[in-house]
Amino acid sequence: MKPLTGSGTYYLGRVLKLGELNQEKLIDAIRNPSPYHYRDHRWAFIDLEDHLDDAQPYIFGRLCKYAPDAEVTIVDEQNKAERLQGEPNLLISASPFVYLPNHSGIAFLRVSSHIEVKTFCDRFTRIIEGTYSNFFVDCEIELISDLRAFATKVSALDSILELDAKVSPPNPLFGPLWAPLKDYLISRNSDSIKVNEKAAPNEKIKTDLASLIRRAANDEDISSVEMPLIERAIFMSADGYGHGYIKGKNNNETVVIKTSETAVNFNFKKSPASHELSNKTEAILNKIQKDRHMEHGSDESNS
Repeated sequence: MKPLTGSGTYYLGRVLKLGELNQEKLIDAIRNPSPYHYRDHRWAFIDLEDHLDDAQPYIFGRLCKYAPDAEVTIVDEQNKAERLQGEPNLLISASPFVYLPNHSGIAFLRVSSHIEVKTFCDRFTRIIEGTYSNFFVDCEIELISDLRAFATKVSALDSILELDAKVSPPNPLFGPLWAPLKDYLISRNSDSIKVNEKAAPNEKIKTDLASLIRRAANDEDISSVEMPLIERAIFMSADGYGHGYIKGKNNNETVVIKTSETAVNFNFKKSPASHELSNKTEAILNKIQKDRHMEHGSDESNS
């Protein structure tokens, strides 16, 4: 397969490590992965570059889709005919990615028709879990929301009828908006929590969530604002440490807004040098950290 030319869309997410999966085990699985078999194809990490000793540590690689029992048509010159020839492990497509452990952050290329966003997230995590035989490890990629796009959608709602979120306590970063929720999860030795709230029939939920999201999207520090647990969970989801949705009404039509629908993305080379993709991703994650007033925790051992 020839190197991809031009530029494409990269998506930004967090790699959540649950169960007995921690940073060390995640990195070991990326370095020494077991291929994942799905239908007629296999998935694996290739072209890995380990830069964990750099000032800005990262791991670069490509998630590849390949056919273990492929056949290709060739010309048989001697018999003046075409025939099938076995081509084991034929590469179908590959998506460059970079993982930055200091942010639990990952950026990856969407490859149209072959490696869509959901496909990348699923295959990446399946490889990590399968490397440990799915034994007490759980890995998830959650996309980081673009708060401005999220705020625009939520602000268009006339009323909010339901809030739903599932979140996991992160390391090494924490956001002041949801720090109490993180502390609660850690104090309970909990991997995750799922919260749901529905309005009573013919009523709407009393919440200032739309206004709070707009203020946060404008880089305003609202960490001192009192807010219920479920609002904190929505913000935590938007920062990439879970997923959630808001259901409401817009002109009498029911609308569901998912945090994953407004994912942060950027345009970059389809075949980048590893340091170029790492620098680009690091810059965006640092800006998100600054704009959202996020800080590093003191214990990063299980980040």
